[in-house]
Amino acid sequence: METLGAFLDSVAARDSNAESIAYAPRDAVTARLTWAELREASRVAAKKLIALGVTKGARVGFLCSNRLDWLPIAFGALRIGAILAPFSTLWKRDEIAYALTHGDVSTLLMLPGFLKHDYLASVNEIIPELRRSEPGQLRSSSAPALRRVVLLDGSAPGAERWGDVQPECDNAFLDALERTVSPADWATIFFTSGTTAQAKAVLHCHAALTISARRLAPCFGITPDDAWWGHMPLFWSGGFILGALATMAGGGRIVLQETVDAGSALTLLERERCTIMAGWHQAGPLLEHPDFAKHTLRLKKGTNHQLATQLLGSDHVAIGVYGMSETATCVTAARWDDAEAIRTGTFGKPLDGMTVKIVNPETRQPVAVGEAGEIHVKGPTLMERYYKVPRANTFDADGFFKTGDLGYFDDDGYLHFATRLKDVIKTAGVNVAAVEVEEALARHPAVKAAHVVGVPHPVRGENIAAFVVLHAGADTSPDTLRDFCKSSLASYKVPRHVFLISEAEVPRTGSGKIEKPALRRTAEARIENEGS
Repeated sequence: METLGAFLDSVAARDSNAESIAYAPRDAVTARLTWAELREASRVAAKKLIALGVTKGARVGFLCSNRLDWLPIAFGALRIGAILAPFSTLWKRDEIAYALTHGDVSTLLMLPGFLKHDYLASVNEIIPELRRSEPGQLRSSSAPALRRVVLLDGSAPGAERWGDVQPECDNAFLDALERTVSPADWATIFFTSGTTAQAKAVLHCHAALTISARRLAPCFGITPDDAWWGHMPLFWSGGFILGALATMAGGGRIVLQETVDAGSALTLLERERCTIMAGWHQAGPLLEHPDFAKHTLRLKKGTNHQLATQLLGSDHVAIGVYGMSETATCVTAARWDDAEAIRTGTFGKPLDGMTVKIVNPETRQPVAVGEAGEIHVKGPTLMERYYKVPRANTFDADGFFKTGDLGYFDDDGYLHFATRLKDVIKTAGVNVAAVEVEEALARHPAVKAAHVVGVPHPVRGENIAAFVVLHAGADTSPDTLRDFCKSSLASYKVPRHVFLISEAEVPRTGSGKIEKPALRRTAEARIENEGS
């Protein structure tokens, strides 16, 4: 087992002068780092964090887009034993506030804004004391653990500037501090939506992430000749672990694209000769772009057979995988050299060290081969726990994590995924709790009740559909309700479809519970009739 700092050192030592990262704000690379430069940049970042007073075990919030300095700063924090808590650049004020308080963040490194988001304005609303505080001496009842806000760009009252921070310790001190960090120490907190309104904080140790990366690289057949298209945000476990760390483990290059649209992506993919596309949700827009046929793409490896086939024809290796943030991405995976029927028709076999059992959701007893049941997992990449949630709430007596997903094993031991038991919508690779969207809609004064479901979509996996019951005499429109949601929800959580219905039209079970499968069927029928 190894720490993430040791992992980077090991990767960098293989070919220190080879390119590690190419950074493109849009369609053109503006900066590159070798492995030696990435390693050194992470050590400088570590020394700067030490100068800021960050200590082992401190929670470091990190609100940053896919910039060149994302990985150096992340590895810098991890080197010194700090716990990295990546924040989504899609979050609004309330989501940032929750992560700060629930995650006990003591240092927040952040961009002042990105695209249409004004993060600094949100932070000042959450923490009005920031403007009048001395740098590093922040005290706020809204975020009691927070001591400092550090801006990666720009300046603001009460905040420190990352560019002004000077490293104060020498290499010997940093090396000594790194030796105190263990693979078993906590490393990251990834915020992921579940069945609750608030995101759950997934706590991983160093070993979970490095083991996951080392196992995934050979599954995908990643070599130094490969380049991963880093369009997937690094603040997601899929972007950081399945994308960046797995590519590093195989010796491939990371091509970060900060702002993604189909036209710029096609240009960048061709120029940088990218071969890996972990997650294919961008495939649809690429295919639909009028200049698609003009570009020569070299993408060969990914995780969605249907979209990969449309994008590249038969010249690709699509690999079925099953996993989640709680398991540091993949629990099971096919291999790049498996037969096509296995790679595209199953989710592979459990990865080394992982144990997967299929149980009856009600009796909790194992089911027969070929019979669907709830997927339970355990192994070295399983999370420590949800932060601030007792383990007994999440794991069974034998240490298995109850995924809330239905699946089955075939006669050859390959996993097949059936559906989700829990009320979670997976849209464009991101989990969205239906209850969070329902609560956002319910805050509108015209809304009496809201019921949210996921409906299938060929590219995004699922889209969010909401059925809304209005108060008697109230009047509003679907577009108005969608705009209302945009003020409090990240863009991917805003319903694509809003249907106004009466209370009598809400399907219920005999016990009075909302019958969401029936709502889902109704939504699918309405969308089909509308030609959406």
